[in-house]
Amino acid sequence: MSWYRCLAIAVLAALAPLAPALAQGGDRPAPRIALIVGNAAYRTAPLANAAADARAVADALRQGEFDLISVENADRPALEQAIATFRGKLARGAQIVVFYAGHAVQSRGRNYLVPVDAAPRGPVEVARETIDLDQLIDALIVSRPAGAVVVLDATRDNPWQAGLGGGKGLAPIEQIENVAFMAPVAPGRTVAETPGRANPAVEEWLKAIRTPGLDMTTALTRTRETVSRATRRSQQVWISSLPPAGLVVTPTGRAVATALNTSRAVISAPPPPGPQSDQLGPYELSFWETIKDSQNPDEYRAYLEAYPKGRFAGLARTREQSLRSAMQPAATQAPAPAPASAAGSPARTVRDCADCPELTLIPAGSFEMGSNEMFEFEKPVRTVSIARPFYLGTDEVTFAQWDTCVAEGGCSHRPSDRNLGRGKRPVTDIHWNDANAYIVWLSYKTGRTYRLPTEAEWEYAARGGTTTTYPWGNSIDKEMANCLGCYAQPRRQASEVGQFPPNRFGLRDMAGNAAEWVADCWSENYRAAPRDGSAYAPAGCRERVLRGGSFNNDPRYLRSAARFKYESDVRFYTNGFRVVREP
Repeated sequence: MSWYRCLAIAVLAALAPLAPALAQGGDRPAPRIALIVGNAAYRTAPLANAAADARAVADALRQGEFDLISVENADRPALEQAIATFRGKLARGAQIVVFYAGHAVQSRGRNYLVPVDAAPRGPVEVARETIDLDQLIDALIVSRPAGAVVVLDATRDNPWQAGLGGGKGLAPIEQIENVAFMAPVAPGRTVAETPGRANPAVEEWLKAIRTPGLDMTTALTRTRETVSRATRRSQQVWISSLPPAGLVVTPTGRAVATALNTSRAVISAPPPPGPQSDQLGPYELSFWETIKDSQNPDEYRAYLEAYPKGRFAGLARTREQSLRSAMQPAATQAPAPAPASAAGSPARTVRDCADCPELTLIPAGSFEMGSNEMFEFEKPVRTVSIARPFYLGTDEVTFAQWDTCVAEGGCSHRPSDRNLGRGKRPVTDIHWNDANAYIVWLSYKTGRTYRLPTEAEWEYAARGGTTTTYPWGNSIDKEMANCLGCYAQPRRQASEVGQFPPNRFGLRDMAGNAAEWVADCWSENYRAAPRDGSAYAPAGCRERVLRGGSFNNDPRYLRSAARFKYESDVRFYTNGFRVVREP
């Protein structure tokens, strides 16, 4: 964080009590201000779509009556002037949209916008030739907007980043109150540009903001979900946080002045039979084209809220009702209570359906979580209490169980088995979001409440009442788990579940085989972690915790206290999960 931003935030905190008195009075509408930059004509790394995308965004915002500052193929003086003009227009309580399409580089943890005449091959050129993104961010912080969104279509590979160090794409961007950042992919990643084809993130965001009455919060969420579905999750749009409600680019009822460029093919198509809207036809058709094949009932509900008498309203209601009915457990099949022992206590193991994971009852209790022996992020050791019993998967979720979810439409990703076979092998090559999709489907299928285990629940269950390094003792005994170093001939692949002895709670493969996603966000230590067994889950985290180690790890990572991290939307061939079900 720059010193200027620290100072700005401190000053704003001191002025916060005066905000109501400084806010614009009366019923005067909030200012609507936008900065649009489309840089494509780079001398050494031209971009095919940046300028055209910027023009399309400018057209949409112009029709939304934004006060527009727009530049195309800007050199450094032109880009500086545009930003200065934009900063001069900012006012407290304004609604702000910034769209930048072009190259960016990162240096020493900060992001820099690259003018078309720049070639920043080293730190000196970065300082002399580029524009620090913080110039924009700091201006937004000081202006105190009612809501702002900054779209950075600047995640393409470029010829300069390698000489600057750091990683690919954008450097991480911190969360800022009332300001949302969106990029086609997460910081640290890049996405290829296809000449003649719009970036799907920009294309879907444009469709969303052109929808009359659609709030920016919904527009960003819809963009992320639609791109993920359209690309089969190969591209995951990154959003820093959602903006406050109230930022609407296209107010309901506004007449369409001109046909939008990206909607021409839709507008020129023969209209379907039924009542038609004279004013909102292009927007409505564009909206419908976006959702017409959706399996998400909420998208049809959003259409109906925008167009209650629209030409597709009847079909939207039918599809919404059909999808919601399919998602609900059958009314005549009330969830059966968990089997009980003769004494009336919950059964030790249960299975809610033939294709469901077997579950083992884990009793309530307390334990010492963490380790002071190896890594700082496993410290400090502290007492954690698990107040209630819970059911945990006896084994990791298998390919067979996952494939059932895919076959029944609950999961969309079908991970590769690397030609090793599916069946009873733990499902791998899935990310944290995939695991949660499976859990939602399993909950609907059974009428029970499933979820990922918290990190504390996982370690408590893995230890099984022990205080040793591993569930079975303090040394890496042979043939106790699947890992590198666990036996004479490394397998270097996941084995079928249940091949090794269970721990004292009756759970198998809690060490090795597949690394397991848990619910918690990553933390560098346990100082702020809950002591009641709940998940550590601050808003907006990108990295989630994995536990247990895998077949590809050495024994250090199979320790009961061992933990490591991965970005929640990244798939890897060693990573799987197991489920928790409430009793």
